[in-house]
Amino acid sequence: MRGFKQVAGAVALSLTGLWGGFALAAERADYQEFLQVTGFDVAITSMQQDAMAGPGIAGDAPNAFGAQWTALAQKVFDPDEMLSRTVDMMEAILPDDLLNYAVDFYASDLGQRLVEAENSSQGLSTEERQDAGKRILDELAESNPDRIADYQAMMDAIGGVDATLRAVSEVQVRYLMAAAGAGAIELGLSEPELREIIAQQAPELRNYMTEASLVGAAFTYRDMTDEDVAAYRATLEDERMGHVYEILNGIQYEVMAERYEELAAAIAATLTRGRGRRTRKDEGRSYVCGPQDRRQAIQSPSGRRASRGKNCSQCW
Repeated sequence: MRGFKQVAGAVALSLTGLWGGFALAAERADYQEFLQVTGFDVAITSMQQDAMAGPGIAGDAPNAFGAQWTALAQKVFDPDEMLSRTVDMMEAILPDDLLNYAVDFYASDLGQRLVEAENSSQGLSTEERQDAGKRILDELAESNPDRIADYQAMMDAIGGVDATLRAVSEVQVRYLMAAAGAGAIELGLSEPELREIIAQQAPELRNYMTEASLVGAAFTYRDMTDEDVAAYRATLEDERMGHVYEILNGIQYEVMAERYEELAAAIAATLTRGRGRRTRKDEGRSYVCGPQDRRQAIQSPSGRRASRGKNCSQCW
């Protein structure tokens, strides 16, 4: 549920003796330890699997390039490079006092149990987690609506859905403009036009993201007490923790945007080496919602065409 943490796997670090090192000015190793303890390192490195998995930020391009896309995404979204870039930015913009505050919380008994809960929630597939989370959320709506209110307040405290939506939209724009500029796709839109089309999709996406966040929280914190959840809410609502999350969210999306821009260049280079510039015959189309509730085609190597006014599953 914590916007920037999509924690997978286990974080089994001994915290004894670690925290004293943060009393002085933070060193690079301190930031690296912080990433491991909080699970933010997994949130960063898991972007590789998300990129390799297929449609999302990149529209239908993964389906079109197949194994070639997977190989490029695996190379460009290199975990070590992304973590190194993350630490670079943390060193530059995360003040020591905020780092120390966050470390103190996650070193606490509650903080460690929260990290454990988030790690253990990754034992099932995304589909299974969503199904289980929806059932739990439905039960809470009947038996404990205050718990849902706490989850919503927790989301709001760390920036809310609107902040995430703005960040994701910016990553989409940067990827598509980079891909078009590099010759990987024929976009046929200016940047303002692209932003307008993406903005028109925002209400529907906002509703989806809100529901998904609540479902994820219901599943992740299903075994925690109401008191634990309320205490976590209070911590997230502290101005200092809110600032920590604001910084880390910004870092995550900047790393993501940089990787997708590099991926766009890698795709273009591969196309140039493999078969030169694409001919009109080879060009396909992918789609986003256009003005007046119609579809506008955006050139990409998808090999499909959607009729105006009809739904298209290849939309972002």
